Amino acid sequence: MKRYPILFLSLALLAAGTGAATGGDSLQKRCDRLGKGQLQSVIEFLSADALEGRAPGTRGGELAENYLHALFKEFGLQSRFQPFTLHGFRLEALRASAGGRHLAFGEEIVGSHVRPDREFCLEGDAVFVGFGIRTTLWKWDDYKKADLRGKVLVVRVNDPGQFAPGIFDGNALTYFGRWTCKIAEAARAGARAILLIHTTPSAGYDWNVVRNSWSGEELYLPADLDNGLEFRGWVREESLRSLLAARRLDLDRLYARSLRRDFRPVDLGFKVRISGRNAFRTLAARNVIAELPGRSGKSIVVSAHIDHLGRDERRAGDQIFNGAIDNGAAVAAMAMVAKVYAEAGRELHYGLTFLACQAEEAGLLGAKYFVSRADRRTIVTNINFESTPVWEESPDMFAEGAQYSTLEGMLRQVAAAQGLNYAPFSMSDQGLFFRSDQFPFAQAGIPATWLSAGEKTASGRNRLAEFFQGGAYHTVDDEFDPAWELQGLRQTVKLAVGLIEHLQKTRAVPLWKGRPPFPLTGGPLPGEVDSGRDLWYKK
Repeated sequence: MKRYPILFLSLALLAAGTGAATGGDSLQKRCDRLGKGQLQSVIEFLSADALEGRAPGTRGGELAENYLHALFKEFGLQSRFQPFTLHGFRLEALRASAGGRHLAFGEEIVGSHVRPDREFCLEGDAVFVGFGIRTTLWKWDDYKKADLRGKVLVVRVNDPGQFAPGIFDGNALTYFGRWTCKIAEAARAGARAILLIHTTPSAGYDWNVVRNSWSGEELYLPADLDNGLEFRGWVREESLRSLLAARRLDLDRLYARSLRRDFRPVDLGFKVRISGRNAFRTLAARNVIAELPGRSGKSIVVSAHIDHLGRDERRAGDQIFNGAIDNGAAVAAMAMVAKVYAEAGRELHYGLTFLACQAEEAGLLGAKYFVSRADRRTIVTNINFESTPVWEESPDMFAEGAQYSTLEGMLRQVAAAQGLNYAPFSMSDQGLFFRSDQFPFAQAGIPATWLSAGEKTASGRNRLAEFFQGGAYHTVDDEFDPAWELQGLRQTVKLAVGLIEHLQKTRAVPLWKGRPPFPLTGGPLPGEVDSGRDLWYKK
């Protein structure tokens, strides 16, 4: 049997200092005493080459699951696996053409064929459907009841507000601008394929991120494939513009039309043909769930995803997407919160559930599965960690999504008590609240937030923005660095502990401030809407 010394070292470092609570020992002081080795150990193990990028359904993914299970048990928590089934698809070859023009796989088009076909070929009329949005919230419908069954839909990323102030939420990306929402709408319309038009400003990341994210195995919950949408992919705007120009079609004019509420789908007058070779499998993944019980029968869920992009054997040189910051650092934050509370041994009003999610990178699948199986009436709130800062201290903190609920006021108090400013995240306009595991909770009607130390630092560098915008995000360069100060990680842990303490002492239940700007998948929760108005709606 092959041994994993890093695993044993990690567990030993984390166990160090475990002991019974002493009288008057505050939880904040326990956070301050967390050693750098303890903070490092989770990140270092999860991002080791031995885990090969932690893709779900792989040896490395299983090692990550087993590690978190062992870690929670080492802390003295009740820990269990939550298995669920995924379907995986990986393109081995792709040939695509539009209007007779070849589109190069990887350079101009990427995607996923989501049927268990070794060889596949599909063809359909190309139809431009603007932003591909349907929502009563902003009285917008790009589909206008057009018959799009069997078509290949060409769709803009983001939403109209990015280009026309006063529409939607201005420059801030809404849920309806997310590519996941556009794929869901295309499936509802009966389309056969969708091509999302990539630009760096509209997507919020460059083509390399898209190519890296969509070049490996694509994973889906079985229920998400119960439709006729066979191919989901991206096309570079430059390539689309070129092939449209060859047919005397002006993409900018199409864009201008798509900013109008009376826009209707436009038949582009050519067919898109996509064929290739596909690998597919059914696989088992596991969330890891650990719990500290509380008296009330209700719980606060603290979460972070343990998966990353895996390994791409087609790459020359470094093939492993280690995911040290995304999301090893965030898992470390969750683990440290668990350690602090487990060691304190205090009686809790609200129980604590620690959720190590699988398959976030594939579309928040582990969190979606957990929420779909949970009794949401028993969940008070969700505190999620994502790509937690690993650098120096910040005078600020941010909480994506807290503005939609009374969590914001609570966190302002917590931040002030810790000498921190409550500041907006500079990338909030890119819809990051909808892009990590807090969102399935919010869609189920549970106030939730992505909590983090802030971006401002004494050095003047915004390292977190650098990470996301042209940095190591979703590249093989996201690797562990022993030189990281990890003060931002410690601050994040203290913020979460402070918020949990506030909820425990006040026994508060976070409430929505008003109608959330995204569709809810359930009805109202009794007692959780304080205005008396019907703030809940279904898509």
